Amino acid sequence: MSHRASLLGRGYQDQHLDSPRVRFRRALLLCLMTVIVPGAGHIAVGRKIVGWFAVTLWLVALGGGGYLLWRYSTDRATVIGWFTDADVLLAARAGLVTVAVLWGVLFLDAWRLASPFRLNFVRAAFITVLNLAIIGGVAGSTAYAARAINEGDDALGEVFAQKPEPQAKVEPLKGRFNILLVGSDARADRTGIRPDSLTVASVDADTGKVVLVSLPRNLQNVPFSEGSPMLQLYPNGYNCGPTCLLNAVHTAAQDRTDLYPDSKDPGLDATIDAVEGATDLKINYYVMVNLNGFKGLVDAMGGVQMDVKTRIAMFGKDDAYKQTYIEIGDQKLDGQQALWYARSRVQSDDYTRMGRQKCLMAAMADQLSPSKVVVNAVDIAQSGKELLSTSIPRSELGRFADLALKSRGTKIRTVSIVPPDFNTVTPDYVAIHAAIQKAIDKSEGVKKPTDGATKDPTGRKANNSDDLSADC
Repeated sequence: MSHRASLLGRGYQDQHLDSPRVRFRRALLLCLMTVIVPGAGHIAVGRKIVGWFAVTLWLVALGGGGYLLWRYSTDRATVIGWFTDADVLLAARAGLVTVAVLWGVLFLDAWRLASPFRLNFVRAAFITVLNLAIIGGVAGSTAYAARAINEGDDALGEVFAQKPEPQAKVEPLKGRFNILLVGSDARADRTGIRPDSLTVASVDADTGKVVLVSLPRNLQNVPFSEGSPMLQLYPNGYNCGPTCLLNAVHTAAQDRTDLYPDSKDPGLDATIDAVEGATDLKINYYVMVNLNGFKGLVDAMGGVQMDVKTRIAMFGKDDAYKQTYIEIGDQKLDGQQALWYARSRVQSDDYTRMGRQKCLMAAMADQLSPSKVVVNAVDIAQSGKELLSTSIPRSELGRFADLALKSRGTKIRTVSIVPPDFNTVTPDYVAIHAAIQKAIDKSEGVKKPTDGATKDPTGRKANNSDDLSADC
């Protein structure tokens, strides 16, 4: 081949390698490589310093993530604790923003290296729009993640104590954590908080198995625990007549700073003393749920699926003209419906309502999956600030979240101090203590067959159950 032919052949080859179609494919490949391995595209086009710097950072990040996954794969409590720690969340927000900015700069440089102005208008526009879409997606995702982290951090800071209170019993007692769940029904037309529902969640510190112990608000003659300041006033229990109900203890003691000088809420501390005396369980922490803010959490998690056994009235005695009901059947309840499901007493009673409340708690615990938390993180965090107040310190969240995950799929046993099993006017507290201990013993190992269980259209069977899910 002559020298002239060789030059012509090389010229054709160079022209082919620099044709519009090849340049367009090269631009697409550069964009794709930057998405998969940041910096790889820069190395491919000869920008090795920038490329290797980005690739090195990417590999370090992957290696660090892989090490943490290997090191803490069996230590879920520690990992969850990281995601509830204020300093870790601050570092996560800063890290997200830094990564997004660096990746955005890398994409802009990749777009420049693609030489879009050497392409025709359609191809140049496509490459430009594609890069902008990727940059916008990264920026939008980062903004949402940073906002969710910020909202979660704010909610955790407002809801959970930064340090355990001096009187808090932070270690498991006899291998169990006992947490008092208080349904607060404070309203302008009521004096004091007057707890609407009182339930002790007794949780095995190793397995997460739960026993729910519910106390009716109209329980009388409640004994106070040993060492309680209220024993000075009621040495024989809260026995001052038919108005001295369990849910009235808070109002009776709310201003008694003389009895509870170091307390932020003497009424709540007195209520805890009464619950300890009634159940013979020492309370580690309390969680107070604002029932009026409860519907916000249900709406934030997209509703709750419930098997409604009986028609539930969504009105009280003062607005009976509404005649609005939750109908029988398997259906998804929104926040307003779930609130009425838990609280309605029209054509019902306190004890039936207590059974429904247990079923609702079990359903929410089962349906609040990690994916729902991620998707609805901002709304759930905002609802949490209105919903909860608690003595659980933020530093303990990892441990309790791990126990909550362990408990999913396990049988929840229940004990309710309700008729006909127990008299609420003249209760036999020795028998009550024995029934609670029996349920805890079963939860810790003794199995009881549930075959042949009868249907319970009222929902009251959930009050005293060996398997709450089955009886709901």
